[in-house]
Amino acid sequence: MPQADTVFQSRSDGISAEGVRDQYADGKAAKVWEIFIGDKKSRTENYRNFLVEKLRDNGCKRVLDVACGTGVDSIMLLEEGFQVVSIDASDKMLKYALKERWNRRKEATFDNWVIEEANWLTLYDDIQHLIGDGFDAVICLGNSFAHLLDNYGDQREQIQAIQNFEKCVKPGGLLLIDHRNYDSIMDSGATPAKSIYYNVRATRQLRHLILT
Repeated sequence: MPQADTVFQSRSDGISAEGVRDQYADGKAAKVWEIFIGDKKSRTENYRNFLVEKLRDNGCKRVLDVACGTGVDSIMLLEEGFQVVSIDASDKMLKYALKERWNRRKEATFDNWVIEEANWLTLYDDIQHLIGDGFDAVICLGNSFAHLLDNYGDQREQIQAIQNFEKCVKPGGLLLIDHRNYDSIMDSGATPAKSIYYNVRATRQLRHLILT
């Protein structure tokens, strides 16, 4: 099916995207991603309720997911009735979101789902054609912001990314970034035993290394 092949085709054979380094460029992590974070139906009730209620309490309808990965959170929000634009710097991760959109294309919500490859350092320019008057909310979930390394030691790229996020949010809109408490992890020498994001059934397969 040539049309399907085009829909699912990834951009490269592992070449990193420009700007933010694509740490998933070889495609290996994308293949097993949902084993570790849970599949598209595995979000805990607390997690779903927190996110959906936060968006609805702020009157949000149109949401930009700037770290959609395989599309897990975007799909959850689409199913809750939000209009979602999903971006990620990794075409290998986006391949799985595109596949889900194709599989559910007969549903109007998914047929209208916009998925783009973009990175945070050039985000505004990359998706300016999609911004319009601004999104009601920009979300960066799954500890994704920590993937942006401080390459220069002055956090200039982190500042640039947040400035780009801000440009995409309409005045009075919501910017939601979640981040692991690394100070607590370093102080305790361990990660939390209870998780609302990762698939706890698979955590025994993970090794956490704390570098100081």
